[in-house]
Amino acid sequence: MPAAANVANQSVARALQILRELAGAQDGIGVRELARSIKVSPSIAQRLISTLAEYGFAEQEASRRYRVGVQAFAVGNAYLSAHALVRAGLAELRELAGKPQLNGYLGVLRGREVVYLIALQSSGPIAIKSAPGARTHLHTTALGKAILAQMSDEDAARLLGEPPFARLTPKTRTRLAPLLADLRVARRNGYAISDEENLAGVYAIGAAVRDADGATVAAIS
Repeated sequence: MPAAANVANQSVARALQILRELAGAQDGIGVRELARSIKVSPSIAQRLISTLAEYGFAEQEASRRYRVGVQAFAVGNAYLSAHALVRAGLAELRELAGKPQLNGYLGVLRGREVVYLIALQSSGPIAIKSAPGARTHLHTTALGKAILAQMSDEDAARLLGEPPFARLTPKTRTRLAPLLADLRVARRNGYAISDEENLAGVYAIGAAVRDADGATVAAIS
């Protein structure tokens, strides 16, 4: 591959790294901090984020820190608007949020995590802390366990990786054996539960979403 193409690919990769850093920085991020995160010099970080800002994918605040720009929001929103799963799931989750006052989520498997496509706040007492695009654990959430339950024990174990798994609450399953036992129950029942395993005081129920061929494409909780 020509040297110029290698440089271009590296710049694109770094720009995408910056977008990820911006997405995770609620209070914005400074250039030096950004440079340390993506392991480049401050001058390179400044040049990259200035280009992103020029095209609307980043915005500089009065504090001179950067945050996600409106164009990045537009791209993400276009993904959600065009996603058939979101269109299909939103009506169901709105009904659950309105009548039984249950918070609703729709998520898809990406790598070893679940990515939220919908996080719908009800009028109930529990406030949602997640947002579309945020990632969450497979082993602690009803969404994740519903997806894992559609796999064999061997495939689920391979996807989860080596235990111990991250502990989020005193009830989190950090070892494989109790988690696999939960998945077997989920297969029998047709739904998975998270009983204060992801957030203390929160009980969740999740089920797989399948396509016309019966393949698991997402989960709802």
